[in-house]
Amino acid sequence: MPEIDEIIKEYDNYMPPLSVPMAKALEAIRAPQADTRALSRLLLQDTILASKTFKLVNSSYFSGTSRQLASINKALMSLGAMKVKNIIIALVLQKLYDDEGPKNLFPHSIACATACEFLANEYKTINPDDAFILGFLHDIGMVILKSKHSNEFIQMHEECKGDYEALLRHEKEKFGISHCEIGARLCEKWEMPKILVDTIRYHHTPKEAKIPFAAGIVYLADRIVSVKPDIMAVDQDVLEYLQVSFGDTVNLREKILAKSNIFLRELSDF
Repeated sequence: MPEIDEIIKEYDNYMPPLSVPMAKALEAIRAPQADTRALSRLLLQDTILASKTFKLVNSSYFSGTSRQLASINKALMSLGAMKVKNIIIALVLQKLYDDEGPKNLFPHSIACATACEFLANEYKTINPDDAFILGFLHDIGMVILKSKHSNEFIQMHEECKGDYEALLRHEKEKFGISHCEIGARLCEKWEMPKILVDTIRYHHTPKEAKIPFAAGIVYLADRIVSVKPDIMAVDQDVLEYLQVSFGDTVNLREKILAKSNIFLRELSDF
């Protein structure tokens, strides 16, 4: 893809720099298993991150009812290191999403992550904890497009709000590249797992993915939580390809959004 490679070079200076917490969060993603000692050290070194993590761990997002886990070790033992790792990654990248991404990127990413986790549990296709991260990072390429094109991308994003097919088409026409490809290239640069790179690249076209069930989970989740679910109907061919079926999507959407709103509400005090 020589033309794409040339376009990618133009974005090198717009790749987000890695802060220390971001670097540690990305290191956690690379690790096949969550390192409880590393997670404990990270939380002990950052009191604000620890406070946010404890608030979420004790919220009804995870247990259905509020509870009080008073220590890092208890949180890791109760929820499991993978879920705590997912919380930390989302919290560390929240500022990047809010400051550099398009409007509502963080809430949408949390909603999509919640939906991915639910669908992975439902269909037993991939690990639910892995699914959460795939959903949370799927639109990270939008951060780079907005950084380089600023108002132009913001206007495009607002005009296409909720219509992903139109957004992809306009991105390619205007910038020569989509948020899917630029996000995948960023994750390659960050040396992220191949399943993450593949899913980000093909989350709108899962039948083209090397790992179609991973990209397919994000494709389905993205449409379930879309602000325009009437426009972004799920392609029946994709459902047949993935061998899954939906029942009451309206009820499912409300259930997932209600849960993701708990996550967001717990952070509103910070």
